[in-house]
Amino acid sequence: MRLNLLSAAILVVLALTLPGIAVAQTPTPTTVTPPAPLAGKTLYAQNCAPCHGDTGGGDGASASGLSVPPAALGNAEIISAKSLTELFAITKNGNMQRMMPPWKNQLTDQQIWDTLGYAWTLHTTHAELQAGKTVYDATCAACHGADGRGASPNVPSLADFAATSQVSQAAWAEVVANGRGAMPGLAGQLTATEQKSVLEYARSLSFGGSLFRDALAKGTGVISGTVTNGTTGSAMADLEIELGIFDSTSLLEQRTTRTDATGFYQFTELPTDPTLIYASRVVYPAGMPYSSDFVSFEDGKAGIDLPMAVYETTADGSGVRAERVHFIVEFAGGSAQVAELLVFSLDGDRTYTGDGSAVLRFTLPAGAQGLSIDGADDAGRFEVTADGFVDKLGLPPGQNTRQVLYRYSLPYSDGKLDIVWSLAYPATNVNALVSDIGQQVSSEQLASLGLRETQMGNYYNLSAQNIPAGQAITLRMTGLSAMAAGATTTAPTGGTGSSIPRPLLFGLIGLAAAGATALVLLPLVRGRRTPTAAAPTERDALIDALAQLDLAFEAGDLSESAYRDQRLLLKAQLSDILRKEAL
Repeated sequence: MRLNLLSAAILVVLALTLPGIAVAQTPTPTTVTPPAPLAGKTLYAQNCAPCHGDTGGGDGASASGLSVPPAALGNAEIISAKSLTELFAITKNGNMQRMMPPWKNQLTDQQIWDTLGYAWTLHTTHAELQAGKTVYDATCAACHGADGRGASPNVPSLADFAATSQVSQAAWAEVVANGRGAMPGLAGQLTATEQKSVLEYARSLSFGGSLFRDALAKGTGVISGTVTNGTTGSAMADLEIELGIFDSTSLLEQRTTRTDATGFYQFTELPTDPTLIYASRVVYPAGMPYSSDFVSFEDGKAGIDLPMAVYETTADGSGVRAERVHFIVEFAGGSAQVAELLVFSLDGDRTYTGDGSAVLRFTLPAGAQGLSIDGADDAGRFEVTADGFVDKLGLPPGQNTRQVLYRYSLPYSDGKLDIVWSLAYPATNVNALVSDIGQQVSSEQLASLGLRETQMGNYYNLSAQNIPAGQAITLRMTGLSAMAAGATTTAPTGGTGSSIPRPLLFGLIGLAAAGATALVLLPLVRGRRTPTAAAPTERDALIDALAQLDLAFEAGDLSESAYRDQRLLLKAQLSDILRKEAL
């Protein structure tokens, strides 16, 4: 999501008159709901960070591939120049000429406000707000009230989001510095830093929730469990256990304890907020990490049993198999955009630690460019090789204990493309979904399951079972339409940087049939989850968004490049759902 320019769809300008602090100017949406910044954090990560960056630096994974640089939302000057209602209109209605898609068909108004609320936090800090509160209490509260609602009926409420959302931070700054009406100028009383911090705090008074999560308070929750050795069956005494506490996207706190003589461990005084997520982690032996499931406290319950298992190691990899292999192929800019998701299992009761140089090996098709590996932030885990890459993290025993997701592009010419895969491990199930752009698709190794029809496009579905290690799998495509042709954007071959939209990566992880999903924010933590099936409403929403996009393009409201980019993203998300349904 990029918040660049005011959409041309804005038709109404409403005046706002707040004596001493307000400036008349901007349009307001039909319904103005105060944003809850913490609720918007996940939405921002999924929809905005790919372009704007995790911290609002305008440096997201997809930013380098855009013709118009994304706005740096973490820059105070940039974000302060527009009112929140302007930013809302841009986000909802979009500006495709500047590569900003409309989000009104994918997010509700409340979700947009919440996302904007979180985006707002990127240019300030918790410390700045606390400093601003100190200044506010000493300088402003006497007139505006401790809660911003005004100490008398004649003083406007700073807690009225419908009013304050129409005023930019820059406009407020001018009034605070120079004064207006009954509002005295404070430039001679407050430093520039104090003026900025008090304005940040004043803005927060109209939000529908905290801008930053406070330090976790003590609670009544207890998480406990026993660590056992899955190879020997014995209890694991005197091991250090690390508990990670997360919100939807961030590691909030880590605590440690040790197991007793019976392998038992316990964490007490934990907050039981059901929005918090917990995972325990232990390292044994030789740096091999193991973890529990990811859990949250249920309403009315204050205890969670969270057992863990560790294993002895082996250099015998004969029990490794790819339980599921998924190929997802989309097209854009004269290239096939390929995502691969492999889910691994390991027979036996020991963790496979590899041959000294690698645990799992992956070979890319000839000509692959712009490799991106999910989890590449885990320092030292992945290493690029001449023909692909390796994963150095030990593989625990069990069903679906590891999944690896990566993506790359393959340019094509003359309307044809052969993708040749060679799997290093026997594969129990192989499934391919290929977006239909008018080409012919065939494979000698994968059986065709026909063309899957949807309201937003068709997908070739091919599959096979029990493919032996080393057997080549060829997907042959001819008659690739000119619709997907054009200038090819490439990235350095073999790199781990990515211009891949993160929503696709998140979607593939979330829709995996089963497996261990890494939380990057707690390095090398592994848990086991089985995701639920995609709800029909999610699929219908994507289909509806595609239809709206088609109508906008046919009406001439979008450029062809902008239309193609957004359609690719929506189709990729739908293909993830279709793949899940095919499992």
